[in-house]
Amino acid sequence: MTRRRTVRIISYVIFALAVLIAFAVINTRSMTAYKQQLEVSYQHSLTELSESLDTVNTDLTKVLYSNSPSELLTLSRDLFAQCATAKNAVSRLPVSQMELGNIYKFLSQAGDYAQYIGAKLERGEMISEQEHSNLAGLLKYARQFADEADEMVQTVAAGARITDGSVKNTVPLSAGALDTSFSTGAKAFEAFPTLLYDGPFSDQVLNKKSQLLDEAEVKSKEECLALAAKALHVSQSKLSFEADEQSLLPCYTFKSGRYTVSVTKQGGYIKNILYSGVANAKNISEANALALAEGFLDSIGYQNMTESYYATVNNVCTINFAYRDGEMICYPDLIKVSVSMENGAIVGIDATTYLTNHTDRSAFSSALSQDEALARLSPYLNAHAVKACLIPKENGTEAQCWELNCTSTDTGEDTLVYINAQTGQEEDIMLLLYTDDGTMVK
Repeated sequence: MTRRRTVRIISYVIFALAVLIAFAVINTRSMTAYKQQLEVSYQHSLTELSESLDTVNTDLTKVLYSNSPSELLTLSRDLFAQCATAKNAVSRLPVSQMELGNIYKFLSQAGDYAQYIGAKLERGEMISEQEHSNLAGLLKYARQFADEADEMVQTVAAGARITDGSVKNTVPLSAGALDTSFSTGAKAFEAFPTLLYDGPFSDQVLNKKSQLLDEAEVKSKEECLALAAKALHVSQSKLSFEADEQSLLPCYTFKSGRYTVSVTKQGGYIKNILYSGVANAKNISEANALALAEGFLDSIGYQNMTESYYATVNNVCTINFAYRDGEMICYPDLIKVSVSMENGAIVGIDATTYLTNHTDRSAFSSALSQDEALARLSPYLNAHAVKACLIPKENGTEAQCWELNCTSTDTGEDTLVYINAQTGQEEDIMLLLYTDDGTMVK
């Protein structure tokens, strides 16, 4: 073999090896990219499953607490829809690998039972004692699976990958755990519940013009500057003009150091105060924070406000205040105030909901006595406090209600039930959530 031929053969071999290596690299990169895309898809589906299971848990709890046929019918439809959403999420995950078969079985049974309950309510029938017990059984597993799904989401957030088989569900479900008669139906539903986390009705700000501001005197920029300085307890020279806000609640916005404050052009109301700093310690109690917040609201013209719920996060206590009109608490008129637990300084206020909804209203008038309202309550709830209140409805109207603070005989948890003071109908249910940081609802 000649030297030239040897060189040629070696060249061919090197070229062939280079081609093979190139194909291998390209294939590896393609597989890696595909695996990354698959991982993102899996994680999205797992998050959707976790959120849907949490809502299934909430819906089942509200079904146990409700005593209104119309509310129960709405909840059963919500429950069916959420079960369907969760099942779709499960179907997009590696079920056998993640041991999700039990969750899929539970969702199928819970969805079927929701349709069965809905069909019964539509016929004008009520939920029986046994059916209530069945729902309580479903709730037990809903809570277990919701907790497990949340743990899997946290595992993924910590760096685990579903495509590597390191994320699994371990909650057992025995074959006879749900041995009730589950009936099927054909109707699909689209309505989903709204979760409210930081106070009753706090997020239900209606997209409407403010009657309060429309009827108020127009203030100049200089007048609004003076009001902002008074709210921040600084001289006017310490404030600089920031923006002319054109919105449903037009404002002048000013800045002073880390503080930003917005004052409405009509009426001169403090709409927002924002603070960009942090609180590094907790030196005062929640009781001190509540007193400071109430005093501050009174000093800037928001009077007759009563504390509703609060939560403390990162050494800042945020309190929800609602307007009190005589004996009636007006939940549409909500103001949030944030207090630094380090030094008691006011570090935030949001009066948007109050400014949007506040108006002169009729005094509380009820066709039902408190005892008659209590009689409308589910037999599985024990009431220990009753208040007169006003709540906003989804259609933009408001309803005077009796607010019944109750405890469930099934779960031991607390809930708020709102009975219409005129019709006796159950208007809404809120679940109370107690944490080390305060009380919240959903």
